[in-house]
Amino acid sequence: MLACVYCAAFDLTLWARAVSFLRTHGSGENLDREERRAQVLRHAKRIFARKGYHRTNVADIIARARIARGTFYLYFRNKREIFEVLLDQALRDLSERIRRIRMVAEEPSPIDQLRANLGRVLEFVLMEGELIDIVLNHAVGFDRELDRRVLEFYDQISHKIQRSLDLGVQMGLVRECDTHTVSRCILGGVKDVVGQLSRQRRHDTEAIVEEILNFGLRGVARPELLSAGVSEVRAGTEGERLLNAAS
Repeated sequence: MLACVYCAAFDLTLWARAVSFLRTHGSGENLDREERRAQVLRHAKRIFARKGYHRTNVADIIARARIARGTFYLYFRNKREIFEVLLDQALRDLSERIRRIRMVAEEPSPIDQLRANLGRVLEFVLMEGELIDIVLNHAVGFDRELDRRVLEFYDQISHKIQRSLDLGVQMGLVRECDTHTVSRCILGGVKDVVGQLSRQRRHDTEAIVEEILNFGLRGVARPELLSAGVSEVRAGTEGERLLNAAS
């Protein structure tokens, strides 16, 4: 326990000296510092994806990035700060790929705009497979603060989905519904699809986008079930006979 306290104090001292170093040097090295910071983030992301966040330590990141311990503390206080930066980056990148539906003559149809949004998001999650693995496979219970941060990340995405649904209701594109519950359903389904895709090497992105879009717009019911009353469709159908047989 005492050794852990000494290590923590040593790390904080290094971090404080690193911050002081950055403040006392000129801005001519800003570009190099940003490049080195991005390099540390890239290597940390790969190690997190391979070993998991909890089994990764600062020494692993330092060795992978081939930097000195003092250099690490020029940019980050600890590995949790790196993880939070990666989450923030992911949220910003996702937000940039989701564009507001515009109901004007020169724009594509709302469905085509939704399709384009889905395509951009799917391309991002496939491109950032390592980051997606980190978030999806995060083991809860070891670090309450980090658990809270990951849940907050998902809450922010769900909130963005809910806001889009609310806007769709106002524009007459989405039916009246409990947009909070629906947003969580959408998030849960997309998370599982993304998890499956991250374990596959080949993807038919366009086909996946169409399936997600069709599911979101139409669900799984046959068109005649939606156009007619449920009782009308059930009467005398093969589906009703199958239901009776199963019961």
